[in-house]
Amino acid sequence: MILVGLTGGIGSGKSTVINHFKELGVNCYQADKEAKKLMDSDQDLIRKIQNSFGDNIYINSKLDRKKLASIVFNNKEKLDLLNSLVHPAVNNHFISYCIGLKDVYIIKEVAIIFETKTQDKFDKIILVKAPKEKRINRIINRDKCNRQDAIDRINNQIDDEDKVDKSDYIIENINIIDIPKKVLKIHNNILNSIKIH
Repeated sequence: MILVGLTGGIGSGKSTVINHFKELGVNCYQADKEAKKLMDSDQDLIRKIQNSFGDNIYINSKLDRKKLASIVFNNKEKLDLLNSLVHPAVNNHFISYCIGLKDVYIIKEVAIIFETKTQDKFDKIILVKAPKEKRINRIINRDKCNRQDAIDRINNQIDDEDKVDKSDYIIENINIIDIPKKVLKIHNNILNSIKIH
């Protein structure tokens, strides 16, 4: 089974792209989405987060995401600490997810493939890009945060231009109407590359 990584900066539109792959019948694992679920359900992970960020980071057994974000997005060490707790839990969950799958290829969506230097774990990498201003507006609308918060989150990730040469496919997410065609082209290309081998 071919493992395809799908990545891109915050607000680039990865979820939109993933949904089009799902429509083609491709199995897609969304690491960030699963991480959020695990942070509210995995008792071992919850305990580790509380030990690192204080018991009051959870309110009524629910993670106070706003509070956590305000801590980690302004402090690289704290962000690295959070990632070091969450990533192993997500990785174990992903391994369980893959058991029994018979797909030709699956997609694992991870926002920070290059930031965590895990690009070698993937057979192919798709990079989703979008203009910075579009990304800022998407983050503000989605997360109900202010402009500076959105910019800080973008700045916490490696610049898209540094990821282009390391990616196999690039999707420029400027016009949403073009996305299905771009996704289908990559889907067919991956299938054809498998047949060749």
